[in-house]
Amino acid sequence: MTDGIRRRRLLGGIGAMATAGVLAGCSTETSGGDGGDGGDAGDGGDGGDGGGGTPSWPSYLDDAQGDTSQDARGQSEVTVAVGPDGNFVYDPVYLRVDSGTTVNFEFESPSHNVKPESQPDGGSLEGTEGGEMDVVDQGETYSVTLETTGIYTYYCGPHEGTGMKGGISVE
Repeated sequence: MTDGIRRRRLLGGIGAMATAGVLAGCSTETSGGDGGDGGDAGDGGDGGDGGGGTPSWPSYLDDAQGDTSQDARGQSEVTVAVGPDGNFVYDPVYLRVDSGTTVNFEFESPSHNVKPESQPDGGSLEGTEGGEMDVVDQGETYSVTLETTGIYTYYCGPHEGTGMKGGISVE
């Protein structure tokens, strides 16, 4: 099982690097998180129609830890690492998927959870079981298939204040 996870992460990383290389030649905009040049990532349009633009990530994610992003459109299943290397971060922080994609949150360290902050009407991101501070054991997985298009934001209850937040654009 661990070899399969490593293989998926390696292949996902290779795909992300290839996508980043292609996008670097096509765009002068960075995708959110670092607030480097004024912070408003919404200058490029609505980002919700699956066109060539980047999503307009909500300001809730401005203080998210990390700035990793992945364009996983075209994939039926994708993995978000929860607490990789013991860090208070989701990897990727910013994720783009097609409607109907299954997102697997894999808990790589203990004491984390996934709680929805906002989602489109009809969204199915319920988050992990229990209250704000109920955590999931390392090695566990929470999976959700997202059908409703729009922006979903989520956080780790115990670590929201440290910026453990993420976003998914379903297109």
